[in-house]
Amino acid sequence: MENIYIQQWDAEKFFNSRKEWTDLLNRSDADPLFLSWEWQSSWWQFFSEKNNMQLRLYAVYADDDMLIGIAPLFSTSVTIKNIIKTTRLQFIGNCWRGKSTMPTELLSFIADKAVSKAVIRTICSHIDSLDDWDEFIIPYLDMKSQTYRLIFDETLFVSSYLRSAENYRSYFLSTIGSFDDYTQKLGRNTRLKLLNRRKNLHQLGAVKFRRMLADDIDDKFKLLNQLHDRRWSRPAFEHERLAFNKAISNLMAQKKCLNFSIISLDDTPISIQYNYVINHHNYNIQAGFDESLHKKISPGYLHFGYEIEASFEQNYLVYDFLAGEGKNTQYKERLTDDYLQMIDLQIIRRPLLKFIYRLYDSAGQILLGSGKSYNG
Repeated sequence: MENIYIQQWDAEKFFNSRKEWTDLLNRSDADPLFLSWEWQSSWWQFFSEKNNMQLRLYAVYADDDMLIGIAPLFSTSVTIKNIIKTTRLQFIGNCWRGKSTMPTELLSFIADKAVSKAVIRTICSHIDSLDDWDEFIIPYLDMKSQTYRLIFDETLFVSSYLRSAENYRSYFLSTIGSFDDYTQKLGRNTRLKLLNRRKNLHQLGAVKFRRMLADDIDDKFKLLNQLHDRRWSRPAFEHERLAFNKAISNLMAQKKCLNFSIISLDDTPISIQYNYVINHHNYNIQAGFDESLHKKISPGYLHFGYEIEASFEQNYLVYDFLAGEGKNTQYKERLTDDYLQMIDLQIIRRPLLKFIYRLYDSAGQILLGSGKSYNG
């Protein structure tokens, strides 16, 4: 494709580009939650200043000035092991090996599907031409994304050393079909926790399950933190993380995408899920529940059962558990066999860092789950 050009956006342009960003996102294969303007701009608003981040957001345009691609990036200066200073370019949504923020999964460049390859090549070429970064980090990169495929298939950073710094599984469940068919395929103990213990819960009192709740957002987060604290001895969100989640919840409520759901026993909440439903895709962001209710009842499992059943009934396509593990077990692999493989892709250009990481990796670390690596 000819006559593609790139502009770097400042923060003002970023915050005022909701419509054109969303229009492009709808024409792309990028994740509709984590790469939405709402998520990305809110994350930048609440996490950038204290972490000394410099906005490096590149927008790609066609010759008719139509927006066809976005690379939402920022740069930071960091010191590795208190010795080596490096400039790190990375995606908005995570501060890689830095201060805790709100993790952002399934990252990739946003590119119009009609010209996605040309857009991604242009972005990568532009990034590679810049002389002011030592490492380029793409955390939680979906290995099935075109961003991943083109970077490796076409060796787009040929002079750099590419490595998989971390690997993750993001679990999801297809909710096409029937809930009954799904539960019949589960193991006996899992089916018991997810579904059959409902009768035990009903024996304790009047049970209510309500979902797609989007009012009284502050109260919902207060309840989520209270129930999470009972189990983990800490709130789910506080400080900037709480402010971020309240902000994006309000933005997503405007689009009717916010889905708080609550299980109550005799009008007392015993479990809450904090989800978003976008494009028939139900994302589970966080949960909190009272595990001391009864020794045979796990409100958390029962809540998954109610939400998954609703996803089937509402003709959603996917219930997404996302990455992460439970308190005691990796419960997600008991609920589904499907997952996306993600990596933290580290693209290293500075010669000293390339030398150090090559030594480190050759000492026994596995490069890229597929065994594939490039040495510049």
